[in-house]
This record gives sequence, structure tokens and C-alpha cells, in this order.
Amino acid sequence: MFYTAYGESVRSKVSLDRFGLKRTQKPSSNVINLDFIHHTNELSNNYLNHQTKVNSSFGYYLNKEIALFEVYSGKKIVIKHFNDIDNDLIHTLLNYPFGILFNQRKQYVIHASAVIFNGKVFCFCGKTQSGKSSLASYLINMGGYLISEDTCVFDYKSKNLVLLPSYNFLKISDDVNEYMKEPFSKPIRFFRKSTQRKGYILNDKKFYRRSAAVDYFIYLEWSDHTPNLEKLNNKDSLKMLLSNEFISFSKENAPYRFKAALDLVKRAKHFKYCRKKELHTLDEFINLF
Repeated sequence: MFYTAYGESVRSKVSLDRFGLKRTQKPSSNVINLDFIHHTNELSNNYLNHQTKVNSSFGYYLNKEIALFEVYSGKKIVIKHFNDIDNDLIHTLLNYPFGILFNQRKQYVIHASAVIFNGKVFCFCGKTQSGKSSLASYLINMGGYLISEDTCVFDYKSKNLVLLPSYNFLKISDDVNEYMKEPFSKPIRFFRKSTQRKGYILNDKKFYRRSAAVDYFIYLEWSDHTPNLEKLNNKDSLKMLLSNEFISFSKENAPYRFKAALDLVKRAKHFKYCRKKELHTLDEFINLF
């Protein structure tokens, strides 16, 4: 079976339909191959949990509760799973391991969630549980469209660095979903994730399937003070963008990653959004912007 994710074709014997990926009958030439192998978790003894490492020919990501993901030369991901093939495994696969693979292809990857809202592309960056998916889902509920959630991959198209659409799925908490004007329905549950968030496949009309240039990068931070939106200068923008890169620094991939980051600093506007960890601050973002 062939699917489309991050603008590329993915070959998998395991169904990926549960996460909103669409099957394709016309795969691209640069296919990503997935191999699933059931294995004992004794493999994890040689690696650190949640450790990510990558060079041009080999990379890996380990989650001791789920699988060891080995990534080869931007072409193949071998999934050595320790349990049954379930929602936790597939969702983990579609983020960290794919991020490693695209890094091997010298595409620029950051931790972020991106949406189109009112004709503009917003890319929300920040640490885990900083509110990226919450703000993205809120704007989608207010009329926006999802481009990518959690893992954002950029590639040069016609000399412009653009964001590639990932897959039609997002993950949010019950509190955020219940706060929505029109809550998402039919949740997908996870049982080995560290958070209690549930996943949702969106209506196809709410997913933007074309690449797009980002207009605004928003860096999220929690604060005890009144919500504040601060425009950043180029130096601080570059620093914040580099801090949200997917893979840690290495001499091998530093030149193209630094060039990509500089291009994104020049081509978009960058802001820091500090807010309290309260649901009403989702509304405040729109008011401030």
C-alpha cells in the first residue's frame, strides 16, 4: 500500500488509514519504505530512552514502551516494535522517525504545529506541552486549516523554503476540546503516551494538502502575567528558531540547517507569545494579533 505524508509517498504493509493518511495509486519516485518487525525490548539496553541520533546514513529513535526506530539514508524506516501494532506505535512513527528521515534528506525540520488562518500561515513553536496543538486546533475550529501538527518539515520549492503538509490528524487534551465552539468527535486513544491527550482525524476539508510559505512564527512560553505578544528582532528570531530544531547540532548538517533558518528569519515575521496556562488565553491570541 502507498500513502502520502509530508508530500512524499510512503510504502507500508501495515495500514496507516487510522491517522488520516490518504492512499495513492501514483507513488512518487523517492518512496519512503516502512518495515515492521516484532522484537523483544532487549534492544533498548544499548540506547537511552527517547534518544535521537542521526547522520546522513543512519539514525534512530527509541521509546522503550513502544519501539526502536532505525532510519536509513532518508529512504527507509525499520520499526522494531515491542508490542502489538497500535495507535501509540503509528503516531510515534509518523513524528520522530520521519523527522530523522527528512533530516537525512537535508530538509529542515522543527518541532511545531502549523495552520492557515485568515489566509495567513502560522507556525507555533515551543517545548512539549507548550500549547502548540492547542492554539493550532483552536484556530482550525475558528475557520482555519491544518498543515502539520508537532513535526514541521520545510523544503525548497522554486527556490523558496516552504512547509510541507504532514497528515490529517491532531492531538489535544479533553479540556481544550471541550472549550471549542464545535468540539472534535470520535477520539483516538493512546495508552502508552506520557500525556492524556486524545487524537482526532479532521474533516478532509480542514486539511491543507499543498505546500505553503510561513507568514508568522509564534514561539510559545507560559507566564504568570497577562498575555503578551512581542515582535522579535532578527537575532532573537534566529536564536528561537534554532532552539526548536528537531535534531541536535552536528558539523555534518549544520551548514544547510543554518542557511534554512536564516531564510525563514528573513521571509517571515517572528513573535514570542507569553500567556497563562488558562483556556481563555486561546481567545486572547486572536485579540492581540
